[in-house]
Amino acid sequence: MPAPRTEGRRAVLLALALLTVEFLAGMQRYLSQTVLPLLARDLDGAHLYGPLDAAAQAPLFLTLPAGAWLLSRVPVRTLVLAFTLITVLGSVICALAPTMPAFIAGTAVRALAAGALATISLGAISRGLPSRHRQLVLAGMSGVWLLSSTLGPVYAATTASLLGWRWAMVAYLPLLVLARWAVARQFPPEAEQGPTGETVPWRWAVVLAAGSAILALPVDGASMLAVALGAGAMLWATARLLPPGTARAHGGRRAGLMALGVTAAAYFGATMVLSVVAHDGLGLSTASFAVVIAAPGVAWALTGLWTGAHPALSDAPFARRSGRAGAVLTGGIVVLLATTTLAPSSSVAFVGLLVGATLAGLGMGALYPDLLGRCLTPPEHDDGITSDRIAGAAVLVESVGMAVATTAGYAFLGTGFGLGSGVADRSPWLYLALTVVALLMLHRLRAAARPASAQPLASTG
Repeated sequence: MPAPRTEGRRAVLLALALLTVEFLAGMQRYLSQTVLPLLARDLDGAHLYGPLDAAAQAPLFLTLPAGAWLLSRVPVRTLVLAFTLITVLGSVICALAPTMPAFIAGTAVRALAAGALATISLGAISRGLPSRHRQLVLAGMSGVWLLSSTLGPVYAATTASLLGWRWAMVAYLPLLVLARWAVARQFPPEAEQGPTGETVPWRWAVVLAAGSAILALPVDGASMLAVALGAGAMLWATARLLPPGTARAHGGRRAGLMALGVTAAAYFGATMVLSVVAHDGLGLSTASFAVVIAAPGVAWALTGLWTGAHPALSDAPFARRSGRAGAVLTGGIVVLLATTTLAPSSSVAFVGLLVGATLAGLGMGALYPDLLGRCLTPPEHDDGITSDRIAGAAVLVESVGMAVATTAGYAFLGTGFGLGSGVADRSPWLYLALTVVALLMLHRLRAAARPASAQPLASTG
């Protein structure tokens, strides 16, 4: 049996490696955003942005459900190293791509690895770290995204200007391989065995990926139908992939999963479209809307550092904090609604969007680490969900909530679904709908604060 000092050292090294991986994941996201117009120009592929977005999303949702199954049967170190090699292969295909279709193929390969790795990484946090280390890592992840949002574009722009965008796609890979190897090295070779006879839910994974592709592909006048079909398919598949009873849960970790999905939809739906709302709808300059779109991420990162370091996971403290944080997030969306509806000038619009976006980020930072930690922490009485299953379910509901809300939001702002003649007219309708989603979020957060018995919390004053 390993000595406590050895176990503590292993936990610290694993935590540092996981934070490094999260930092590089953030770098990867900003890298892709930064070099996109450069590669589209060189490969004459600006007309293929839609298929590129589909290639980045659909394969991810195809392999997300397989992650938990693999975790329960294959050693973590084997999975991490195998999917890291697939990530490297996809990046190399992108860097060497002679045409836009070839770049899209490389993107699809990277997305296949990303779907499984998202579950594997969260499973590593859930299974491989003690409770205190787990919460500190969740807090630290907020902080590293603050660094990623700053250093990612700098790395991408600098490397692309000096060596070209192709080198920017691969220059960071040695550090990524080293960090993933460090994660793999901390795990024993044994896998956590899942239920006998359980198989990969490929049928539902295919439905999930198909729904994502329908959402992401450009469909012009049929956008409303595409959003309805794609979102319906994704939500249907998600319900079948989650632990039994999740959709009807009134307490415990199952209710926490539902709250996590709705929270992701409310926050990302409100903030990811801010650049379009600010520039196309309210006429803000590039410098002004750059500040607006950075505000929620910075607020989340700073608040999340404190929240994760001071967790409130038991029922009553979580109820109080999640109620306050959810109210702040909802308040931010209401401010965005008021701004898009009433702002008389671009200067007033800038202030309103900045305040609304910042409030949304503060609420998310105060809520997310506790909500995710509550989902990952095993309850006092066994609820029948393994650590690998809960990790996969958490990644799934968050990813689906974000994808459905953001893609539907972009589609509505672009086409209107028959409402409004432009982004300025459509933005209030969007934030009105997101206010309804935020109210649903508050309802689900109250359920998540109850124990699995679904009994209401006693009054805590």
